[in-house]
Amino acid sequence: MTMPTHYYLARLTLECVTPLSIGTGRGDGVFDVQLVTDANGLPAIPGTSLAGVLRHLFKRAGGNDDLLFGHAGKTSTLASRLEVSWGVLCNSKGRAAEGLLPQGELDDDPLLHHAAGLAEQPLIRERVRITHRGAAADKGKFDRSILPAGYRFAAELALWGTPADSAEWQRLLDLLNDPAFRLGGATRAGLGALRVVTCHTRTFDLTTPNDAAAFRKLGRRADDLTGLDRIELAANTRRRVIEIELKPNSYWRIGQGNLPQSPDDNGKSADLLPRLEQRVLWNEGKGALAKAKRHLLVPAASIKGALSHRIAYHYNRFSGQFAEDMADEAIAGYDKSAANRAVRTLFGFAKGDAAGQAGSLLIDDIYLDQYTADKNLQLVMHNAIDRFTGGVRNHMLFSEEMVWKVPISFKITVLDDAVLDDPDIRRALDAAIADLCEGRLALGGGAGKGHGFFQGTRKDNPFSTGAAA
Repeated sequence: MTMPTHYYLARLTLECVTPLSIGTGRGDGVFDVQLVTDANGLPAIPGTSLAGVLRHLFKRAGGNDDLLFGHAGKTSTLASRLEVSWGVLCNSKGRAAEGLLPQGELDDDPLLHHAAGLAEQPLIRERVRITHRGAAADKGKFDRSILPAGYRFAAELALWGTPADSAEWQRLLDLLNDPAFRLGGATRAGLGALRVVTCHTRTFDLTTPNDAAAFRKLGRRADDLTGLDRIELAANTRRRVIEIELKPNSYWRIGQGNLPQSPDDNGKSADLLPRLEQRVLWNEGKGALAKAKRHLLVPAASIKGALSHRIAYHYNRFSGQFAEDMADEAIAGYDKSAANRAVRTLFGFAKGDAAGQAGSLLIDDIYLDQYTADKNLQLVMHNAIDRFTGGVRNHMLFSEEMVWKVPISFKITVLDDAVLDDPDIRRALDAAIADLCEGRLALGGGAGKGHGFFQGTRKDNPFSTGAAA
């Protein structure tokens, strides 16, 4: 093996575009997923998470991953030449919170104080898996702890190599701009999207005195950028993107929130609330939680769930699979994630009889801030009528805080065009999107009351009639 003469270094600042949920792999008896934290109790990105995702993307892009990331086989082993640091949380001034910090420093910084407090009071995303009958599946209710969107991390990549590794190094860095570069859990349900805020690099030629001296003086902190050059990474345009703009017909409410914005005349808040969530906003290098105005959240999981059910319906229709041809036992145990090829191909499936597979469609969580609480959040009263007497049932009067006429725009990124090779899958995806844009598919709760229906436009051509057909 050629002795390395060059040291490729990149120091990164990564920002969570959507909430991050890198779990420990176990719950705490109350919540199902705990966030990975460092010695300060701050959420962190393990180097293994970063390296694992980069290796997968590097291999998918045609690179020889063994040469950079090493391997351990029965007959040969090779150490990794790539060194990946932990991602360290940044404070409100954008500095990496490295090392064991005094408690006073954690308490004084608002971002670190909030992040450290998530261990005791986690921010939770509740999830539920819905069956083809529209009810919650058995054991399908769970939750995930998350770090709010907008938090930043400092991380470092380093490669020991030769001048011949320059192209592979650049290919590796460009992957950081790939839409598939996501970390943690539920990345196919809107979480874990990251963007590169800054990337500073330098290649040290250790055979030259100047670079060798600069290498010896190199600071160890992940945010020490002395002697490094800032570069802009190439935009990734390889992925097919479906852009959809929806205008609501009337009210909609997605998710269950706990932050009332529009109490009634007696000061009572609504019983059912839309989901609002804080995020970190950055201005001139300083970050702050948006406390004054919380952001209306549309979880990607709600869009993904609605589309997957409708895609399953259309695929069964196009491929001639009807319930009338199935035995009662088969209908009772039907699971679209196991039985429907379109759903398995587009949205993935968990490990079972076969190895699991991640989904091929990406949808990000959506934050909406172009609304006013007085105008766009309105109380709607409900009651239940006794079917025998025609009167109001006891204790069945409740209110709902609904979103009025706030439009939604989102993108669906197709990670692998090969999943669209099946004409029935293409037609099913097109038909489900058309249903959403033409008011036949609702998002969120209250569809039976006429809520959650939209009229919209799709900016690209449907696959069935466009280039992919």
